[in-house]
Amino acid sequence: MRASKTPDYRVLKSADLVAYCEAKHVQYDEWLDKQLVDAQPLQLVGGARHDPIFNRLTTHTHEAHKQFIAVNPRHDHPNILVFANSDRHCTFSDLLGVLTGNFYGAGGVVEPIFKEYSDGRIMFEKMTIDVYVWWNDWQAVERLWFWRNSQHYANVSALLDRPDCASQGKLRTTRIEQSSFSIHFTFEARAK
Repeated sequence: MRASKTPDYRVLKSADLVAYCEAKHVQYDEWLDKQLVDAQPLQLVGGARHDPIFNRLTTHTHEAHKQFIAVNPRHDHPNILVFANSDRHCTFSDLLGVLTGNFYGAGGVVEPIFKEYSDGRIMFEKMTIDVYVWWNDWQAVERLWFWRNSQHYANVSALLDRPDCASQGKLRTTRIEQSSFSIHFTFEARAK
């Protein structure tokens, strides 16, 4: 896959530029599968290693930040990062862990176990992305993550026709139907 220096899309409402959008594909990690293919009968493969999911999400966020800065250095328009996920081992909760540094457990338990990612190289970069969209390619629903302190929070909420988000003014996740997302956004592919 060719890395681009600018975001994939300009988001237009009518003919007016209203946001920039970058799409990243979260792919299944084939590390163990490749070892199994090359293994001799009864050969043990694999081994201990760090979970690559968090590094991949951090890298995607870091790369998207650089792409947004290239076209929107003063952050005049919202920046939207879309994760198209095809890895069933990677979840929206993993993205939340990378962004907040927290693990969110059952019963409201919050443990700050992912700070090395959230407070690492994307500590400030993640804040230049106003909306994170998570889409699992086996489901028909997106999940959104808004930064409540984003200067564009109300604008993006209005663009998505989500006045409840703008009026509550707080960090939240919400679900919208895939068809709703395509109605509100018209994507124009960047000329290659």
